[in-house]
Amino acid sequence: MHILTKVFVLFASVLSIVMAALAISYSVNADRITADYRDSRAVATTAIADLAAVKAAHGQEGAALQEDLDGLQNELASRDADTRRLEASNSELRIALRQAEAGRESITSKIAQLGVTTETQARIIDEYKSEMNRLREAELSWRNDKIDLEKSLSDLESQVIVYEQVKRALIEQIAELQGASTGSSIGSTASSPTTPREIAGPLIRGTIDEVRNDPASGDTIVKINLGSSDRISENSRLYIHRGNNVYLGELVIFKVDLNHAIGRVAYVAKDQLIRAGDQVMSKIGG
Repeated sequence: MHILTKVFVLFASVLSIVMAALAISYSVNADRITADYRDSRAVATTAIADLAAVKAAHGQEGAALQEDLDGLQNELASRDADTRRLEASNSELRIALRQAEAGRESITSKIAQLGVTTETQARIIDEYKSEMNRLREAELSWRNDKIDLEKSLSDLESQVIVYEQVKRALIEQIAELQGASTGSSIGSTASSPTTPREIAGPLIRGTIDEVRNDPASGDTIVKINLGSSDRISENSRLYIHRGNNVYLGELVIFKVDLNHAIGRVAYVAKDQLIRAGDQVMSKIGG
């Protein structure tokens, strides 16, 4: 046999051995690969299922997150609206604050003006008080002078009244003396009872209760609250006063009872008028 043939047979043997080894290796690897493929497909199926579950969970979480996001966006919108409302309120409050500050400044200015006005009024009041005190002192001085003058005038009026009474008494005495000088005893006896007489003794005071005019004679007739129990008798002379200083005239009694008397006004001072409530006295002067 040729050497080449032997070489080729050797190569063929070696190749057949290698092919057998390869066939065995292929067979072993094919089974392993098939098993691995089946395992891989099972793992892939499981992974796909897990992925679907994860996607479903992620979808639910995404929906929940979207809902949370929507809620947060709504809350943010509400917060934005509240912020805008608070900003508007803050602006209004700032305006109100500026107005309040302006009002405060105005009130402060008015208070200052009122303080000045109060001080001015206080000074004016003090001046008024001083003026009133001066006027009061002047009025008191004038009143004291007036009282002194009234006292002097009252004394002079009393003196005038006394002088008039003395004059009237002297005239009556002269008339009596003239009647006595005529030697007519009858005339003298008739005139003495008709001459009014002053009541002797302590001073008697009373009040006029009633005043009327006698239509027959035209005389003024008065009724007083004094009678015979007070030593009043017919033809008594009483003097009429108002208060303690005003002399009004004279009264002659012509009718007397126990507690009252009626008289005729014999004399009325100038510019005077007798009325109820005036006083009567038994004497003047003392």
